Order: sequence, then structure tokens, then C-alpha cells
Amino acid sequence: MTQTLAERFRQEGLLNLTVRHGSEPGPDIEGMLPRSRRRLFVEAKGERPSGNERAAVGEALLQILSRYDADVVCALALPYTERFKDLVRSILPGLRRLGLHVLLVRQGQIWHLGPQAAGFFPARPDSLLEVLDR
Repeated sequence: MTQTLAERFRQEGLLNLTVRHGSEPGPDIEGMLPRSRRRLFVEAKGERPSGNERAAVGEALLQILSRYDADVVCALALPYTERFKDLVRSILPGLRRLGLHVLLVRQGQIWHLGPQAAGFFPARPDSLLEVLDR
């Protein structure tokens, strides 16, 4: 999932793209949005053998909040599965309040759910950088 996102960001021209794997410190994906020059932090969590998606999302939110700033665009990247869909739906008001973007990945395709979304209506944008830089 991280590689799928990183490749898309590379193709779209994210500046200073850094991708971290495993337990490397820092956001999983980091870069600078070309239009606004704001920093982008993406925290990605995958499926867990234990099925504990709540813990994965909790960890991601903690990592995002440790870097949260008015000048930073933050996104949570998750697999587009029923379990993660249900979990995101249950915390959508909080994600909106924090201004967090959600990126859902399935079979090499990426959906975006913006912080202003009125409900759980992810869309496949032509440009991820454009929707993240609004």
C-alpha cells in the first residue's frame, strides 16, 4: 500500500518525497505539495493478522497528532476493506474536525475521503495532490 501511494505521489510530482518502511522513525510518506509548499505527512496502516484494525488506526492517529500543525496536510492511509470502512465511518466526525484526509487503497487503486466530506463517500481523484492541497 505504501509503495502504491508513493509511486502515485512520485508520478504527480510531490517534492522531496521520502518513503519510510517498517519501524523507521517519521511519517510513512513525507513530502512537499508543489502548489502551496505545505508539508504532507501520510501515515499508513495495513491489515493485521489479529484483525485489530482499531489499534492500527489508533497508532496512526497518535503518530499523525505528534506532527499535527496548521501548516501541515495530514492523511491516514488504509486498506479499502469492509473492516476499515466501518471503522472510518465510526470516527468520521473526529477525522473531519481534525481536518484529516483518508486515503483508501485496494488493488492498486486509491480513493480519497476529504475532511469536508458530508459522509462516507470516497472518490477516485484524477490528482491526489490536487485534492490534498485544497
